[in-house]
Amino acid sequence: MSRETKIAETLAVLTKRYPSYSELPNGERVLLAASVLVNDFKVAEVGNNAGPWVAAFLAGVKLPTGYPWCAAFIEFCCDVAGVTWGPGDRQSAAVINWRNTARTADRDRTKAARGRLCFFVKANGTGHIGIVAGIQTDGRIISYEGNTSPGDEGSQRDGQGAYRRVRKPSVWHGYIELDDPADA
Repeated sequence: MSRETKIAETLAVLTKRYPSYSELPNGERVLLAASVLVNDFKVAEVGNNAGPWVAAFLAGVKLPTGYPWCAAFIEFCCDVAGVTWGPGDRQSAAVINWRNTARTADRDRTKAARGRLCFFVKANGTGHIGIVAGIQTDGRIISYEGNTSPGDEGSQRDGQGAYRRVRKPSVWHGYIELDDPADA
């Protein structure tokens, strides 16, 4: 199935479940798209950084299968949601580009909030990105992430699927506002 078909399939689930989906804020639409991919479609790799869903994600950033895809997952969710904001032409699979663009556009934030992207970038430039679904009473962050592992074992930034995760706030280096800063 093509990327466009998978976007349409995801959007069909969202608009059926949430009739006013198109009227929701950007961050909420992206979050709900990620939730559907995790909970309804149960996105998982077939091979290493491969499979039909992964291919659809990576096609949006013009990369072949085999590449880490967490940022491509976020890109796909943004496309489903009709969110056009992002790094450059929004075709970037590098988390550091999302972070740098957020800084330039005054969309970088220090606190987690539902519908904000959450990210970390290591000293070597590699990173990981997801979207905040909520904050538990103990302060841990609930997120939806692509290309991670379901638990504490395995790679947290190059895993085998898309999952709902609960992490300590110290994992994340920052957050990115998807909604217009004037409205946030």
